[in-house]
Amino acid sequence: MFRSSAVALGLLLVLLWLGNPAIAEEAERFENPTAGISLLKPVGWNTASLQDVEENRGRVRLPDAELQKAIQKHATAPLFVFMKHPEPHDDLNPSVQVILRPLGPLAGGSPVQIMEAAVGPLQQMFTDFEFVQAIHETTVSGLPAAHMTATYSILNAEGSEFPTLSRMWIVPRGSFMFLIGMSGPQEGPDVSESEFTAVLDSVEILE
Repeated sequence: MFRSSAVALGLLLVLLWLGNPAIAEEAERFENPTAGISLLKPVGWNTASLQDVEENRGRVRLPDAELQKAIQKHATAPLFVFMKHPEPHDDLNPSVQVILRPLGPLAGGSPVQIMEAAVGPLQQMFTDFEFVQAIHETTVSGLPAAHMTATYSILNAEGSEFPTLSRMWIVPRGSFMFLIGMSGPQEGPDVSESEFTAVLDSVEILE
C-alpha cells in the first residue's frame, strides 16, 4: 500500500510524534557535520534520545498493520528531535524532527515532485488528512525546497486521538533529502508557530 518507498516512509515518521521523556537543556545550536546540517533548539525545549524515539514509534497506532510493521523494522533514526514539554504530558507535545533519507528512484525530481510522491499515500492513510497550505516551492537555508502544512489525527496505543497540525519541508541534496517536520496541536497555546518559525530560520545546510 505504501509504495513511495523510503521517501514516503521517512515523511510519515516525522508526522508521527506523541512526545517522550527528556531532560530540559539550555538553548544551543545542534550540528551534524556528517549530514551537513545545523539548527537551533527553541529556548527551554527538550531533546530526545534514540531510545525515546523508538519508544514513541511503538506508541503510535496506524490503521494499516503492514505499515506499522514497516516503520518499526525500517525506520531511520532522526538527526534531531526537539520537544516543548518533558513527559508525561497530557496533550500532543509540540516537536521538531529532522531526518536524512535516500531519494531512491525519486532522485533528480524537483522538491515539489518529491513531496507529492510522498504525500499521496499519507492522504490515503489518514482519512481526515487536509491541506492547510498546499505543496509549494520554497527555500530552506537558501536551497530549493518544498513545503506543506496539513492537519490529520493520530492514535496512541490506548486509543486516544490527537488532532495534529503538521508543517513539512523537503530539501533534496544529491541522492538524499532532508525531511524537516514540525508538529503540535491544532489550537491552543501549544500551536508554537513562533518557535517553529525560529527553528526554520536557524537551519543551515552546507552546499
